Amino acid sequence: MSWSAFVDESESNRKLDPDVYILAASIISADSCEAVRDAVRRFRLPGQRKVHWRDESEKRRRWLAEAVASLDALHLVVVRRGYVGEPSERRRRKTRERLLFELSAMGVHGMLMEGREAKQNRHDLSLVRALRARKEVPSGFRVDHAFGSEEPLLWLPDVVAGSVVAARCGDPCHLASLMPLVTICMIEA
Repeated sequence: MSWSAFVDESESNRKLDPDVYILAASIISADSCEAVRDAVRRFRLPGQRKVHWRDESEKRRRWLAEAVASLDALHLVVVRRGYVGEPSERRRRKTRERLLFELSAMGVHGMLMEGREAKQNRHDLSLVRALRARKEVPSGFRVDHAFGSEEPLLWLPDVVAGSVVAARCGDPCHLASLMPLVTICMIEA
């Protein structure tokens, strides 16, 4: 069976949980992608371009976490606590390294990340090339980028990452719905 990962990121609350970077991957079998995508499209409210955790009400966040938990997907989250003053891009790079390693070990063949600026996307691809050269990820592992407004499956890891941030900042109710489907890897600087 072929598996793909859909990846989004979040920095935690800078006051309550400083220097923490989170990458969430929703892992879906190729056979399930279309059905899950169709279900996720229904999450969007009239007028919304995409579902985005930070823009949602508390009531809607609860609903989204429960809805994501009902789908045919597993979730891997890498949380990295950096050191004070560490650049965000370094935290992101270290988190991506671990995520790529974990996904490869799980047999995932590729991932789609929410796109950022072109320069940042090139850094993502450069990291993958370096990890391939060191044989830390398979040579055939694919990494692509898309905008969240174009790919509804990117909304899943956004909800998962938001739930993890909420739990780390004292509100575990959203993550509780998802926990049977979530694996969290903690790494320290």
